[in-house]
Amino acid sequence: MNHASREVMTHLELTWLEKRIEQWLRFGHALETQPIDRYRRRLCFAPGAVFALLRWTQAECGAAACCIDIVRAPHVGEPRERLPFVPTGAERLLHRSGWMQVRTVLAVIDALERRRINPVHVCPSYWQQLANGLQEGGIVPSYTSARHEAWLCGRTVP
Repeated sequence: MNHASREVMTHLELTWLEKRIEQWLRFGHALETQPIDRYRRRLCFAPGAVFALLRWTQAECGAAACCIDIVRAPHVGEPRERLPFVPTGAERLLHRSGWMQVRTVLAVIDALERRRINPVHVCPSYWQQLANGLQEGGIVPSYTSARHEAWLCGRTVP
């Protein structure tokens, strides 16, 4: 039995009803995917895993809504926030809604990937800093390679 199986995994439920409700993973690595029914599936994430969920909804009146959430799967004993799409609860690092806000976050993710930084491995506090910056007037903090290396090195030190 590996370490992840001894701890509670975080479940993400995705729904896909073409042109009505479309939810998909922007980044992240699920350990397991389980079909729920024809339109829904459950993804299971190990404790500590970070993933991004994009959600798009079209109302019957024609209005559309778009959101992005960056979430961390907590370890046993860590606090869990109740989220509608994560029945087991998780730590929400970033939540933005509206096309402009979502596009800004997607541009940050794309820029990280162009620099060969996997968003899964980005320091979780950066996502919180980005959320705060966007809340306070659209400030997009930089995430430098030096900061990333420092995070990776600090994370591996016992």
